[in-house]
Amino acid sequence: MVGATVQAHGRLILHAALLFCVGLFAAAPVVRFRMRTVAWPALVVFRLILRLAGTSPGIVRLAAVIFGFNAPAMFLYMASGFHPMLPKIFGIWTGMNIAAVSAFVTRGIEPLPPMLRTEAQWAPPSHLTSACSLLVLGLELPCFWLAIAMGMGMGNEVLGGTSYAAALAPRAVAYCALVVPTLLVSAIAEAIAVRGALPPVAAPGTEC
Repeated sequence: MVGATVQAHGRLILHAALLFCVGLFAAAPVVRFRMRTVAWPALVVFRLILRLAGTSPGIVRLAAVIFGFNAPAMFLYMASGFHPMLPKIFGIWTGMNIAAVSAFVTRGIEPLPPMLRTEAQWAPPSHLTSACSLLVLGLELPCFWLAIAMGMGMGNEVLGGTSYAAALAPRAVAYCALVVPTLLVSAIAEAIAVRGALPPVAAPGTEC
């Protein structure tokens, strides 16, 4: 059932990936003209995630925060398929937000609170940090594209006369069986990658 649901959305997954790329390009004027108002909702969420993670997050806590945001958010993107246009909008909007927030952070437009790794915390080797970063891209983006694709497919069915609940049910099963565990693995990998990228700092009470 899960495999059939995913296969039925093959073309829509490609459509979702293209919409995401459109969003990435749409972020260019937002970044160039520093249109913080456009990216304001994403910046609020980004700050909240950082606040929940803390200034020196453990891997378990960081993975829980990442998973606790991604899994419900992507489910809501899928469940927005009251009409196929809504998931499409989320596909573009998310791509734009990711690109804009990333650019704001790397260019210093959006100041970040301090996040450091104490000397007592495990430091992943550089090759593991790089591998986990690539793994996140290879897992998280396809999950997002699948969620958007299932939302678009659901919207098409609802427009065709299928009830919302009947259209959502098989997709919710596929989401829980496939997307949720994949996002959990991705969250752990992302937590390791973030830990490896954090600068070390001496633990309180230790000599420099």
